[in-house]
Amino acid sequence: YHGGNFHGDYVSLEMDKLKIVVTKMCLLAERQLNYLLNPNLNNILPPFVNLGKLGLNFGLQGVQFTATSTTAENQMLSNPMYVHSIPNNNDNQDIVSMGTNAALITKRVIENSFEVIAIEMITIIQAIEYLKVQDKISSKTKKMYNEIRQLVPIFTDDMIMYPYVNKVKDFIINNEK
Repeated sequence: YHGGNFHGDYVSLEMDKLKIVVTKMCLLAERQLNYLLNPNLNNILPPFVNLGKLGLNFGLQGVQFTATSTTAENQMLSNPMYVHSIPNNNDNQDIVSMGTNAALITKRVIENSFEVIAIEMITIIQAIEYLKVQDKISSKTKKMYNEIRQLVPIFTDDMIMYPYVNKVKDFIINNEK
């Protein structure tokens, strides 16, 4: 006797739910990032939180493309695997859970989301620099500011950003505080 406990159906369903929730959180972070980078929305920060010379420097414009495309990838990846099945084993296995596929895709969605959040955190640090409000932010934000500032410089000139994004992403993943 068995209760079908070998079947990964429950894994597939839960992974699908998790990746949808994480994608929604990623979308929120990307929209908050857009707000910070768009002076027509925030009415206080320069375009792309550019601390260099406007017109000669891009500020954080390039990493916004990364955040937007990564969020779009998450949206695409969040289609459910739970409803997919391809019979195999001479049709002996006619309902296949796709639980492993769902778990692997969910892992990718989570990793992507850490990248978007890292970009948002770097942007928040830039905004704090521009506004010169380091002494007016909450103690938790100040702690985050100090920790991220140790990983990334103040960006006034254009530079390759992915090493800094990766450092912050790694910090977020490995920091339990």
